Amino acid sequence: MAAELHDLTVDVRTDRWHARVLTEVSLSVAPGEITALVGGPGAGKSMIARALTGRLPASATASGEVVVDGIVGYVPQDGVDAFAPGRPVGAQLRDLAGDAGSVEEACAAAAYPAEPMGLLPEENSAGQIQRAALAAALMGEPDILVADGPTAPLDRALGNVVWRSLRRYADAGGTLLVITHDLPLITAAGLADRIVVVDDGRVLAAGTPAEVAAVDDPLVRMYF
Repeated sequence: MAAELHDLTVDVRTDRWHARVLTEVSLSVAPGEITALVGGPGAGKSMIARALTGRLPASATASGEVVVDGIVGYVPQDGVDAFAPGRPVGAQLRDLAGDAGSVEEACAAAAYPAEPMGLLPEENSAGQIQRAALAAALMGEPDILVADGPTAPLDRALGNVVWRSLRRYADAGGTLLVITHDLPLITAAGLADRIVVVDDGRVLAAGTPAEVAAVDDPLVRMYF
């Protein structure tokens, strides 16, 4: 199940300001691969994730085409946004699951421990709630998974556990787009099949790690 953007342009307009946040963005995320999306703050990474998951803000207008073939799972940049406040994380995960086994399986894949499941989302640490959000997304058995910084709050050891789980998801045929700042790590470990570099709402480079590393652009080379 593929996910694609074709010449996507997104403008966000309020009563006070207007900004073009994406300009003619085209990219393809293929089944069985991890596509790493990288770029600096404000480059447009999260807006691409929003477009692929049908979460563009109400103030946005878009042109171009979004093609999503299958069930989409989403891990937000702040994991607490995946849960309703004031109710234990474990109870919310069980609501999503068809059986208790699927909760345990998804939590194990996301390296989310049992201890904080009885806590409210806001009582979990940043690393815990991010892993809980990944578990919640995996329980939906998505064909396509869009993860916005799934390892950002984690230490290296836990981050490696999550990356291995994401690799297994892709190897099983899942379509995976990951916004990440761990590009040197995942490239060295052979975890990224394709890389997309964005800046100022535009795609600067896209291809295999070797192809992108060969691009003669200083903004691209800073990631290698």
